[in-house]
Amino acid sequence: MNNLLADADICVKCGLCLPTCPTYTKTQNENESPRGRIALIQGLVGGQLNDSKAVRAHIDNCLLCRECERVCPAVVPYSRLIDNFRSQFYSENKPSLAFTVLKKISHQKSAQRLAQSSLKLYQTTGLQKIARSLKIPRLLHLDKMERLLTHYSEPTPLADYYSATADCKGTVGLFVGCMGSLLDSETVNAAIKVLTAAGFNVAIPTQQTCCGALALHSGDRESADHLAGINIQAFANQSLTAIVSIASGCGSQLQDYAQSEFANKVMDISQFLMQADCNFSEQLKPLAASVCLHTPCSLKNAMRAEKGALQLLQQIPELSIKKLPDTIVCCGSAGSYMLEHSVMAEALLADLLNTASTTQANY
Repeated sequence: MNNLLADADICVKCGLCLPTCPTYTKTQNENESPRGRIALIQGLVGGQLNDSKAVRAHIDNCLLCRECERVCPAVVPYSRLIDNFRSQFYSENKPSLAFTVLKKISHQKSAQRLAQSSLKLYQTTGLQKIARSLKIPRLLHLDKMERLLTHYSEPTPLADYYSATADCKGTVGLFVGCMGSLLDSETVNAAIKVLTAAGFNVAIPTQQTCCGALALHSGDRESADHLAGINIQAFANQSLTAIVSIASGCGSQLQDYAQSEFANKVMDISQFLMQADCNFSEQLKPLAASVCLHTPCSLKNAMRAEKGALQLLQQIPELSIKKLPDTIVCCGSAGSYMLEHSVMAEALLADLLNTASTTQANY
């Protein structure tokens, strides 16, 4: 408990974080602000407050977007505080069915293979239409997760190594995590294509697994540490220039691993390409269109690598880039948050989409 108070007591309650916090902005409730949650933790740990569902709910409503950390003059390690609180207080929490399913799929390769086969069967045989018409997902409390399913496409089997297609500059490890091959194979394949075209060999260790963010943010530090150990071992002894992530939520978790030799090599793909002085402008066809750029919280506030995506897009001839205003700080996704706190998540997403639509961007 002392580590909780040590971090919490750094906060001077100045309130500079309030206008940056998505949940406070929506509710105008101090309990839903960073300093409010810190005060609740201090009260619980210090014995001034009784533990209750209401108190835990306020702390659990935090998206961990870490926007408050960017403006905090006292440099409060807010995300560490919340994660440590959850790991010490949430060990007996009973998770929802949707979260249990998601955690199972993300942590076990056998469950991922089963999920892949099930998704194919569900979407290609008409079962999805029947289930929706009978409202079966809602009856099972899986309707929110079911709506988020991507359209099934046959994933391309990944090799464990791809050679550079240009003058070789080194070898990078590509972190695809637990869901990359299952739900985002198009992004994985695009990353391989870009990295090899930029002159890098790409190693994809088959032993790699979930980054552990889902477990850690739900209070299961033991599982998170176990997964971290697997990933560190998977990428060990390969003389890698960098470990490249294509999902900033995963990348930020990897950068927080205790083993600095691993964590210090982790970079977002856009940041890595820019630091490697990759110039694709002469290879790219002109695109006379506009794109609205949203920077994820994890990329901006955790990895602090928000410039890379913009710099990459600027290499596309004739492309007009429209950035979202700073008032849009979070999309509401936050890992499993969108399943557990769908009302707040959907409200934040609506703000983003409404603002994005005013830009009239093509993409």
